Formats: sequence, C-alpha cells, structure tokens
Amino acid sequence: MEQVLNWRKGLFDSNYQVINNGYLKFSINFGSWKNTAIATTQAGIYLLKSEGFSKPETKIIDNKNTVLAVITYDWLGFKARIVFASGETFDWSYQNSWLSRWSLNNHKDKQILFNASAGSGLIHTNVDDDMLVLCGLFIREYYSRLIFGMIIFIFCLLTFKSIF
Repeated sequence: MEQVLNWRKGLFDSNYQVINNGYLKFSINFGSWKNTAIATTQAGIYLLKSEGFSKPETKIIDNKNTVLAVITYDWLGFKARIVFASGETFDWSYQNSWLSRWSLNNHKDKQILFNASAGSGLIHTNVDDDMLVLCGLFIREYYSRLIFGMIIFIFCLLTFKSIF
C-alpha cells in the first residue's frame, strides 16, 4: 500500500507538519537551541532527545518513559541508523548532492523516500508507520542544523581572521 504524504515547515522555524489527504497526520516541534523535538501523532506523544558529541545519538521516548528507538549518526557520511526496541534496523541517507532527497529503508520490504523544496515536500512510503516518517524528518533537521552551525562557525573564523 503506497502512500504519498505532504510535509511542510515554517521558513524560520523547525516545526514540521505531515499532511495526508488534506488532514494533519502528525507534527514535530523542535527545540530552539537543542536537537530535541516533541512529536504529536494520533498514536501518542513522543520525545526525541539527542545526546553526545563524539558518538551522537537520539533516543525516541514515549509518554511512559520507554525508549522505543535509538538513532545513531555518522557525521562524515551524512548517514544515520535507527534501531527500534524490536530489533528492526533502518538506514537513513541523502540521495543527491543538493541534500533535497533522502531515504529511509530496512533493505528488505520497507522504504520511505523524501523530497524537499523550499520548506515543503513529498513523502513516498510503502508502509503506514508514523514513527518511521517522523524519524526521517527528524534526522534531516538534525543534519540541516549541523550544516548551518558549520557555516556559521566557518564564517566566524574567517571574520576573526581578517580582524586580527
């Protein structure tokens, strides 16, 4: 059963909304300065909490404080891996050099393809799992923030170098 979902986010914020047939399916609201988010779905409310620097990971926690999944990141390869409590594993990666297409799959039977353009996009999925879709969007925002931070850092270095 293939589905096509729409997603959108604000221009200067990181709050995502996923829409199916004109109805809000779920939303993800990110914290301003940390890579944490609260996802509100029809099944429940989830906290996505990032920790660590040298080996960063994000834990997905439900309202009973149970860890449902752990996302680990490969910064150099711009990849990520999601391991659910059930043992099921998914790989996340960009599909083009413009960073406007990315995918999430288990290399067996489940695959989700994401497309982006100017703060909105499409999601093509063959599985009806909100948790996978929100993980795919969360990881994309995680890397977007990382890239933005690197650009600011480099800009500051170049600015301070020209001052001194």
